[in-house]
Order: sequence, then structure tokens, then C-alpha cells
Amino acid sequence: MEEFTIPEGQFALTAEMDDRLRQMAGAGPRAGDGAHPIFALVGALGGLGLRIAELSRALGLDFDAGPVLARCRLDYDDRLRVGTTYRVAARVDEITRKPSRVFGQADHLHLSIMLHDDRPVSRARLHIVFPVRTP
Repeated sequence: MEEFTIPEGQFALTAEMDDRLRQMAGAGPRAGDGAHPIFALVGALGGLGLRIAELSRALGLDFDAGPVLARCRLDYDDRLRVGTTYRVAARVDEITRKPSRVFGQADHLHLSIMLHDDRPVSRARLHIVFPVRTP
């Protein structure tokens, strides 16, 4: 695969967003400026330099076929903090086409997305499966 550059994006993590997420999830109140850890994923997808549909299409993947998130791994170098605007850097690690019991054929996208300020804060590694529609 030819290398594809994903533009850097931004994600502003506000106290209001954190409060609302905690309320919806039934999570406890925030202690200090530490945000709920799920914002590693929310910020990764919400701050990506392209919308996931645009990225998928630019990579030749069929977003309209209904992709499925097969796996997500979140790693943390530090706590996410409210009141911070993070830079969002992403790269395509791999795209492979494989046989699928469910779809017949499927494209597997492996995507790494990092939230950082002056240093890495969190990384989301996503494995997204795109059905391949046959004419």
C-alpha cells in the first residue's frame, strides 16, 4: 500500500464534555482535572484530521457497506485532562483483505491514533473491518 498521510487534527477536552459523559455513563464525579479515560477513544475519533468516512473512502474502503470495530486497544502515557486541547496524530498501520465467514471478503484497517500535547498522552489502536460488496 502506498503511504497515506492523515492530516493532524485537534480535540478540545472540556469540563462540560467530561461532566456530561460521566452523567450518561453513571460514572463518579471528576477528581481535579482528570478526565474520564474513554476520552482516549472519543478524542481520537473526534479529533482525527479527517472524518472516519472521508478517511475510509480516501483509502479505497467501502464505508457505506457498514464497517465494524473489531478491536480497540487504549494505552496511556498520562492522564487526560479537562481544559486541554490535544493534537491528534494518526497513521495507517496496515490494510489487508481477508476471507470472511460473515461478509465473504473484508478489508481490515489497522489505525493508530495518538493524543498529545508537548508529549504523548494516549494511543488508540483500532482494527476496523469493512465488508467488501460484490457486484
